[in-house]
Amino acid sequence: MAIEFTYTDRNYTELGYILKGSIDIENGKYEVASNDFEITLNKLNWDAQFNKGSIFFSDDSEYGGIVDSMKVETSNNEVILKGPTFRGLLEKEYIQPPNGQSHLVLNKEANAAIQELISGRFDDLYVVDNVGLSDITVNYQIRDYNLLEALETMLYRADIPSRLDIKFYDGKVHLQALPIIDLSELLQVDDSYGLSMTVETPKISYNHILCLGKGEMTERLRINLYLKSDGTWTTTESEAAYTGLNRNSYKYEDTNQEDAAELTNSAIKKVVEENGTDSVSINFTSDDAELFDIVGAKEEITGIYFKEQITKKILRATLNDNIQSVKIEYKVGD
Repeated sequence: MAIEFTYTDRNYTELGYILKGSIDIENGKYEVASNDFEITLNKLNWDAQFNKGSIFFSDDSEYGGIVDSMKVETSNNEVILKGPTFRGLLEKEYIQPPNGQSHLVLNKEANAAIQELISGRFDDLYVVDNVGLSDITVNYQIRDYNLLEALETMLYRADIPSRLDIKFYDGKVHLQALPIIDLSELLQVDDSYGLSMTVETPKISYNHILCLGKGEMTERLRINLYLKSDGTWTTTESEAAYTGLNRNSYKYEDTNQEDAAELTNSAIKKVVEENGTDSVSINFTSDDAELFDIVGAKEEITGIYFKEQITKKILRATLNDNIQSVKIEYKVGD
């Protein structure tokens, strides 16, 4: 797999390609992936204009970011550049409700919603494509959420479960909503691939949440949430995927919370933390899938089968002029 990385000065003027050195990039789900990079160069191969404020990128991909720190190791004559990826930059912002309102309410086409969320941020480095044209509709309320987490959650809960697509080209970071693709029938790995696989399953898994908010007796805010087969939650018990002996309930209580939407969001977030997820770490040798797409995996000894989203994607590259070593590692689940 051949890949080229362009670097710039702090004014984003392109200066050339990174020809020698190593690059480690991690992108993925909020609070699961670090969403940062590290570039190690020999001092003799380092352009002094490639410094704090510079960006680097692989054209028409998500691989890239902005340098915000540097380290020099004189013992081995290395310069190390670090910073957030283009996805990681989104973590630097938080979404607050408009003045006088409890939440920012977004009920519109997905790309129009993304544009509203990033408007006025990141100077003009980020742009949104296909505004009004995605056929994906979001209906989401936000209060004091991290921008990346809000974008991920908003798109996943859209009428068509979707992901945030990020690509750098023409000097800009391009964002848009794209439907999540279920690749589990096409991209399914097992021990026969000869790949390193680490499997972990949680001890318990809650599929029903009793949410209790502010109030007393019959006036108390009370919401029941049921897990559906697609992994989302509903207040309609007839849509629940688990009943009878298969139901496992969790009580979430916040006696100060009087907002139903906020109580629901907090309860789901807490149960996701308590549950954990079946997870599998796999090393692929090619770039076959995107973040948040769904893949299948089977571990033959335990017989455990996974059908999970890709939540982390790590690229490690060693560059030496025309000789490259590139490895992409995927993590499935949280």
